[in-house]
Amino acid sequence: MLFISNVQRLKNHWLSHDVKFNVGVSETALAAFEHEFSVSLPPDLRDYFLAVDGVPEDETDEEMIRFWKLEEVKALPTGAPNYASADYIDNPESLFLFADYSLWAHAYAIRLLAAPSDRNEIFIIGGEYPILLFKSFSELVEAYPTDKGFMFAQSSIR
Repeated sequence: MLFISNVQRLKNHWLSHDVKFNVGVSETALAAFEHEFSVSLPPDLRDYFLAVDGVPEDETDEEMIRFWKLEEVKALPTGAPNYASADYIDNPESLFLFADYSLWAHAYAIRLLAAPSDRNEIFIIGGEYPILLFKSFSELVEAYPTDKGFMFAQSSIR
């Protein structure tokens, strides 16, 4: 049986839906990101950015979700300061925005820490409360091609 990685499944999905995507970044670019933000990228997110550097600025998937280029990824306090208080979410400085829905109707953020972690939670940011979607980027990528309903989850972490 042939093993197809989650990232390859994502690329195949985008190709089958005529979604353009950018060529991946270099290890040097990933190391520079980690150094700039003092974080350790989890292996699944690292593999994603090595294979795919988001989609072009004028491109979205069929649900109007746009995954960003590495150079566009921002810490929550910089990218969405209105949602960067401890009253909104714990440790907002550890969250990094990496995608958005419908020209920022809401955004998706991943928790990145200085030390490697098995839990790099994914949240929807932009509503009254943040919404916990997944425990890792791998879980998001695994679910994404077959069921995007999770990307508009209604349950709250509060």
